[in-house]
Amino acid sequence: MTTASKFITTCAVLFAGSPLIATPEPTLGKKGKLLLDEKFDAAALPNGWTKNTGRLFVTDGSLHASEVASDKHVGAFRKALPLQDCAIQLDFKFAGATTFHLGFDPAPGELKKQGHLCSLIITPDSWTVTEHSDKADPKSKNIAHAKATTPFAKGEWYTLLLELKGNDLIAHVSGKEPLRATAKDFHVKKPGLVFRVGGKDGQDLVVDNVKVWTLE
Repeated sequence: MTTASKFITTCAVLFAGSPLIATPEPTLGKKGKLLLDEKFDAAALPNGWTKNTGRLFVTDGSLHASEVASDKHVGAFRKALPLQDCAIQLDFKFAGATTFHLGFDPAPGELKKQGHLCSLIITPDSWTVTEHSDKADPKSKNIAHAKATTPFAKGEWYTLLLELKGNDLIAHVSGKEPLRATAKDFHVKKPGLVFRVGGKDGQDLVVDNVKVWTLE
């Protein structure tokens, strides 16, 4: 989202007489070192952002991501950034996409499992904290540790703060009740951020203003 667009949006809210909602702050600890501050101001995809499947590009000062049907897999991309206890803040909006995941993999050697560690999964009508199954164990299944029905309107910007400290995870979105979960493996080291986007071709998820801090 460009600086001009953000200014216009802010003015529109003030003109309508609606109160501005404060950006969420961590509750599990305090923000420490700033590890990432990405505004997507350049035309090219920033260094360290990699695509596995789907479509990923920068336009109008924001990151756009979508699924591509021919991949036969949700759109998946990553930002390499070694993490453990952390706070992640970003702006997002649904521009047709039907699913948005923000999650983590365990760093190599941390766990005896294969696959993803956990994700916050957001759809236009709900959000869920999911611990992912062990792909090496056919009996293993995903575990939904927390879930709430809440609307995320198409075309509306939301500010997400995801905090993770030890085995505790809390997801905040301005104006919504936080989503809380605890699992025994959440504390492990993580090699970076994992994003996934679902929907039809051309149905984007838009992301902007990604910041990551250590959580102390």
